Formats: sequence, C-alpha cells, structure tokens
Amino acid sequence: MKKEDLYINRDISWLSFNDRVLTEAGRKEVPLLEKLQFLAIFSSNLDEFYRVRMPVLMAWKKIKKKATDQVVPNLDIGTYKKASKIIDKQQEKFGFLLTDIIHQLTEENIILIYNQEIPVTIKPLVANYFFNTIASYLQIIPVDEEFSFFPINNHLYFAMTGNNTTDLFIVNIPADRINRFFTCQVNSKTYVVFIDDIIKLFLPGLLQSKSLNFYSFKITRDAELNLQDEFDGDIAQKIEAEVKKRDLGYATRFLHQPGFPDQLIERLAILFDLRKSSIVTGGYYHNLKDFFSFPIKKGELSFPPQQQLEAHQDFEHSIFDQLDQHDMLICTPYESFDPILRFFNEAAINPDVTEIHTTLYRIASDSHIAQALATAAKNGKKVNVFVELKARFDEANNIHWSRIMKEQGVKISYSIPNLKVHAKIALVKRKDGKESALFGTGNLNEKTAKVYTDYFLMTSDRLLAEELSLLFEFLPNRQKPDKPTDIPFQELLIAQFNLKQAFDNLIDETITQVKMGIAASIKIKLNNLEEESLINKLYEAGQAGVKVQLLVRGICRLKPQVKGLSENIEVKRIVGRYLEHGRIFIFQYGEHTKVYLGSSDWMNRNIYHRIETCFPITEPVLSNKIQQLFEIQFADDVEATFLDEMGQNIPIEHPTGNKSQQQIVDYLNN
Repeated sequence: MKKEDLYINRDISWLSFNDRVLTEAGRKEVPLLEKLQFLAIFSSNLDEFYRVRMPVLMAWKKIKKKATDQVVPNLDIGTYKKASKIIDKQQEKFGFLLTDIIHQLTEENIILIYNQEIPVTIKPLVANYFFNTIASYLQIIPVDEEFSFFPINNHLYFAMTGNNTTDLFIVNIPADRINRFFTCQVNSKTYVVFIDDIIKLFLPGLLQSKSLNFYSFKITRDAELNLQDEFDGDIAQKIEAEVKKRDLGYATRFLHQPGFPDQLIERLAILFDLRKSSIVTGGYYHNLKDFFSFPIKKGELSFPPQQQLEAHQDFEHSIFDQLDQHDMLICTPYESFDPILRFFNEAAINPDVTEIHTTLYRIASDSHIAQALATAAKNGKKVNVFVELKARFDEANNIHWSRIMKEQGVKISYSIPNLKVHAKIALVKRKDGKESALFGTGNLNEKTAKVYTDYFLMTSDRLLAEELSLLFEFLPNRQKPDKPTDIPFQELLIAQFNLKQAFDNLIDETITQVKMGIAASIKIKLNNLEEESLINKLYEAGQAGVKVQLLVRGICRLKPQVKGLSENIEVKRIVGRYLEHGRIFIFQYGEHTKVYLGSSDWMNRNIYHRIETCFPITEPVLSNKIQQLFEIQFADDVEATFLDEMGQNIPIEHPTGNKSQQQIVDYLNN
C-alpha cells in the first residue's frame, strides 16, 4: 500500500483535534461560559500551530518536488495548502458559534458588544475607563522615515490612518497589560466591551481628529529556538537569549480584519518583511484566546465545582513508612495532588531522608515543589534536580526556578544535547538504605494537576527504585547513550534504552498468543500516535486477530477500521472539561495482564529524541483500577467521538449518556 493509504498526515490530524475542541463550544450540554473557554482553547491552539508547525509547512512548501524525497522522504508538499483551507473553514465555524454564544449571553442579560456601536447608556463609564486607564498604555507610532517599530509576536495593533492614507500610525491594543474586556452594569444588564472598540471610539477625540480609520492586525512569529550550537558555553544563558529573540522570529501569519485596504497591506508587508503566503484575512477581533479571562463569573453558567477526592489521608505515619507497606496511585484532577506535594515536603524536612533526586519539565510559576527542594538543600540534604530548559514556552520560568534552587544549594543539571528529558520522576533515599520512587504521566506541577488528567505512582518497590537510581546517575552526564544496552533496564521502559523494543515485544507477545488460539487485546491511551513502526505493529496485531482499542486525544496517524488493514482497531477521542493527558498501556492475553503508565506518547520525538519513563503497575488493586478507568473512558459516548480512516471525528450514534469524566468521579468515590 502507498504511504498515504497507511497513515494520516500529522498536521491534518492535529487540525481534526482542534476542530473537536471547537465542536465542544457548540454542544448544548456545555455551560454557556464554558463554551467561551473552548473558543479560547481553540484560538490558543491555533496560535501555537502557526508558531510551531506553519513555519515547517512553509519551508516544505518551497522545496521543489525533485528535491523533496531527498530532504524529507514521502513528504506531502501540499500540506500547507490543505491546512490553510481547513483552518479557513474552522474560522468560519468559529464565527457561527461565537454569534450563537453572544445571542445566548444576551438572553442572560450579559451584553457582549461585538462589532457594533457602544451603547449611549454606558459611554460615560467607558470614557472614564479610557482616559483614566487605557490611555496610559497606548503607543502611537508614526510610520515615517525614522520608523523602526517591530510588532511583537501575537500582540494586537491597529493600523491608523486619516483621510490621507499616506499618514499611517501603528497603535497598540494593550491587552498584554490590562484585561481585554471592560465591564459595567446598568440596571439589570452587564455590558462587556472589547478595549479595541473603546480605543477606536475615544482616541480620535484625544488626538483632536474626527476622521481616523482603524484596521486591526497581529503578527504570529516562528517559535523555534536557534540552538544548533546550544552546548557551547552556558546552556541557560543561551536559551535565555534565544527566548528573548522568539518575539522577533520571522512572521508565519499576518492576520488582519476584513476590509483592510490593499495598499496598506502592501505597505506593511514591506515594512515588516511579510511573505505573501503569510497574509491572512481574519475577523475584526484577534487573540480570542483572551476569552480565558472573560470577566463574567456566574456559577449557573459554568461547570459546577468539582470537589477533589482526598486520597491517602493517613497523617499519623510518615508517607515513606506508608509506601514501605503499599504503593499509592493518584489520579488527578479527580484526586488531590496533595500526596505528591507531601512526598516532596516531607522529604525536605524528614531527618531520615538523605538524598532527593528529581526531574522538572514544566515548573509551576509559584512552585511548592521547587520551594521544597530548596528547603531540603538548606536542611543539609543532597538534592539533585535535572531541569529541562527546552520545554517549549516554559524556558524562562524553568531558568528562573533553577537559579533560585541553585542559590539555595540544589545541584542543578541541565538539558542533554539533542535530547529532551520529558520523564516525570523523583527518588528519595533514606539513612536505612530504603528508597521511595515517584513516577508520573504528567508534570510535577500543582497548577496543571487541577485540569490535566494524569496518573502518579509512589512506591518503595526495590527493583523500580534501583533502576530509577541508575537513570538519575546517567542524567547529569548530559550525553546520549552510546547504545540502548548501556543501562540494562528490566522493569522500567526508558526511551533511548529499552522502551521501543519493549513495546514491540509486548505487542508481539499478544500476536503470538492469539495465533495459538488465546484471546488477546491491546488497550492504549495516548495524547498522540505518530511513530510509523509502532503503528505498523498495531496493524500487524489487529490483522492477526488481536482486539485493539485506542484512546488518542490529539494526533493519530493510524487509520482505523480499514478493510484488510485495521478492521480490529477502534480509535476514540475524548474532549471534555479536563484535558486528557495520562498515558495507559494494557496488554492482555488469557489470564495474563500487563499494565504500564508513562510519560511517553508514540511520536517520533518521544521515541527517538527524549528521555521518557514508562512504569509497571504491579499491585493487583491498582492494576485493576487502571483497567477500570480505561473501560469507563472507552465506553464514553457523550464527549468521545470515533475517528474514521480520514482522521475525522464521528459522533457516536444513539448515545446512552456515558460521560466518562463524570463517571470516573463516581467510580473513585465508591
């Protein structure tokens, strides 16, 4: 079969995921204000796509067909055009959904002024806000011979002209400094006004000119850091310098409002060095991810508060003594993240603890874990922390916290050349020689733990702790392993060592068993499924008769339900209140079941360019818990959709009301 018959294009698949997010904003079951949040998520996701993927697609677009296979084998050089068409349709869908949401808000006496005049009744209040607040943040930059202004990535601007269009000014919309929305209440109605419209209404008077025209735009820039020589000298300083340059990357999108005069676009294209292909017509308002900070909070129009379950509440005994007796499994955000915080806090002050080792990938802006590690060092403990400085968009915060911890005596190790350390792990060593390990599918970050579904295992299992200790000995060397057998991991599955081969072997075992007449199944939950050889293994398993069920939130290049290829493979995607983030791997045959959790997706980057950790769940009660959670999710017929062979979201017919994120709460409560 041709490659395009075997795999879905990764970028087209990702856009299908973002379309599923957009669809959530139109579901009648979703509370009204939450619909705005899904619009914000869609907008934020699309911005990142333009910052990260569009630069790649634009570069590929330039590759002549003759040279394509030499550079990127089997590359579909038409992806840029396909993606652009899909995005155009999604933006149109976005507009229809937003119009409907604005109408629903009006029925709730919430008046969102959108592309219409500001009502006379609120103009005095709006004027007061403009002159006393907004005006202090405005920059009005003339485009003349001395013009040297450079638009910052994803910031908002007006091109302002008078009757004479040769007079051109750039005016910032200061949504990076103040809330994008102004609110006021008159009688029983709450009005919400974009600051964009307030500027257009009152700036002409301030400038004593009644004939000014405003045209909104923003520029999205390439987000990749230039780190080819990143390991010459101080890696933190190099990344910090590159992060500062990120807002100056080349433009991947010039997004402008309808009716933007062609001559102005041509002029700005020269000023800002814009490619013609990057010029895109959008709506009158940009950065609608600002709906994240929509100022109206009404309980009945939002998701009801979800009380986190307080698991493992034994405060009479040390958490490490408890782990010596049994493993602990935490399922966030349904269960509180507190036991993970306690793991670090107690390690910092427990006199029996001698060493703490951990990795940090995305550190919370106000991190209690980083603070606990600094405290541990001040208390005389040996604290080694590997901080991944190349975590996209979190580089600056990670550098900030690594310096704070280093000042307090924590030994900090940084990024490995050509690798990212994506594993979420920790190890605590005690005077009596015992060790306790922590493994996670998600970041050690108390903020994201409130909205990401993840799994964290804490254990004093000797074999797991010993192997984890070997990994922590390896990380400070900051070198890729020479060969996968450099460290002979047996229990843990570690990318760059044994992870890929281990998954191949686990799939092969199900194939062997089913060929012997023993029923076998593979159940996997991932964020993204891209790597071709593992997809081929799943095809092989399905063709042999293994039942394959996949939960894939984002990119899925595998084509399910294709005759002769994947009839035995079903794929579902869940998008709901919480972001599905945990990875589950279940291999069953006969009476045998192997369950793993881990940080690794099945993408090229995870398999070949990252240090990832997948870990076994061996305690029967916890293994059964994970299996039950998977079954609950795969039975979802409300927030789940099937994926078809084209990667499109197919609603489930005749839904029975199985909403897995709510059913998990009920299951964990029992």
